[in-house]
Amino acid sequence: MLAVPAQADAVTQRTTSFVAYFEGFLSCPYADPAGHATIGYGHLLHYGPPTKADRRKWGCITEKEGKKLLRRDLKSYEDEVLSRIEGAKVTPNMITALTSFAFNLGPAALDYNWHKGAKRHTDIAFHVVEGHYRRAAKEMLLYDGIIVGGKRIELEGLQIRRRKEFRLMVKDIDKVRKCKTCSASSGSGSGAGSGSASNSGGVNPG
Repeated sequence: MLAVPAQADAVTQRTTSFVAYFEGFLSCPYADPAGHATIGYGHLLHYGPPTKADRRKWGCITEKEGKKLLRRDLKSYEDEVLSRIEGAKVTPNMITALTSFAFNLGPAALDYNWHKGAKRHTDIAFHVVEGHYRRAAKEMLLYDGIIVGGKRIELEGLQIRRRKEFRLMVKDIDKVRKCKTCSASSGSGSGAGSGSASNSGGVNPG
């Protein structure tokens, strides 16, 4: 049966490993591509560059500690994803793709967004609920750059990540459409619909 993971088993090891691969690991506080203080596998400490106080407080952590932080972070992002696609028929691969996307950009990127520079909108969660998985995946591909100082900069690493997420989103489309008894996702209610801030800051298609 195709279904999202049970909430007791939320954030699968596959999701954690998928996100960890793209985030990369740095043991000590560092500035992410948008210039925000981060540690481990993309754990946001605060907006703005890392400080001496961050280094005194955090020191340097191990990869195991980094994975623990990441999985804890991903739980809230997965909850945000599930709250936005309640009732949709999805697979674990799709949940991994959407959670990775939300962690990188902030869950609000899944909502309706009008992009002035691109003169278009995206509404990824809505398309998933409607069963338009490929359209949702294509809109995810647009988020392959960051906004720094009001200017958009495309990043090769983000382009690769978006393509990987795209492939996960479309991988099971035929299975979902043919399955007559598949379970639909249900929101978990943890931080539902809060539109929390971006993890990496300012990533935008236009």
